[in-house]
Amino acid sequence: MAYLMKSLKVPVQTLVKAINLGILSLGKCQVDKVDLASLSQMFTLKKKSMDYVGQVKVRPGSTPVRIEVFNESYFKEFDQPETTVRDYLTEKVLGRLLKDKELPEEAKTLIHEHIECQQHLSKKKETVLISSHDRDLDKIFERFNDEYFSNQIQAKIRWGRDIKSRNKSGFRYGSYDEQKKVIRIHPRLKQNFVPICVLELTIYHEMCHQYAPSYKRNGTWQSHHPEFKKKEREYKNFKEARKWEKHNWHRLLLPSEENSEPVIA
Repeated sequence: MAYLMKSLKVPVQTLVKAINLGILSLGKCQVDKVDLASLSQMFTLKKKSMDYVGQVKVRPGSTPVRIEVFNESYFKEFDQPETTVRDYLTEKVLGRLLKDKELPEEAKTLIHEHIECQQHLSKKKETVLISSHDRDLDKIFERFNDEYFSNQIQAKIRWGRDIKSRNKSGFRYGSYDEQKKVIRIHPRLKQNFVPICVLELTIYHEMCHQYAPSYKRNGTWQSHHPEFKKKEREYKNFKEARKWEKHNWHRLLLPSEENSEPVIA
């Protein structure tokens, strides 16, 4: 009877998707003859048989790049937040714009500076998000055991092994060995871009497996049954963590850039 390695796993074939912006076409670039760093360019996006028109403007100043889609219903076509789609669209439009051989060097320099600035701000934001939190598994486990489980969970917790290659069949956030009473957490969750709530939900999820154990119904073992799901949703940041996983899980398929030391069971 197999109880080993019950896990929170998402199949690749159902989730491997980048944001599908639609077919992007750029119009003629209009460069300011006086200020060569200033330009505007129209573009169209064809998505689901609909044509959407937008414009990108590049100007020196505090906000050097502005992008807009004139029909705001475009953003309703996506599950992701509008800010996420807009950032991705800006990245794609600027990438195409930089390939224009007639683009003045002044404009190219301004665009490159904007891209570098955004990348720096993104990394800084991720660092700030993580810096105030502790990724100590034992501390999180003890806190959750007291706060959510009345100290009823009896298990050991440790980081699992990380294979230094791309995951191809899916990504296992964590697992619970019901016989050994051991929770293993994937070491890629140590990375700074992973919000602390995602690590916490993974730990909490595996603790729920002991609190609401599997049972057999109609000849099939039920792991994520109604009692389990009800308890899992009690974690205060459940929706936030699930939302991040939905849109960012694919980033965890790649090997960690950090040299996380695996723990041997």
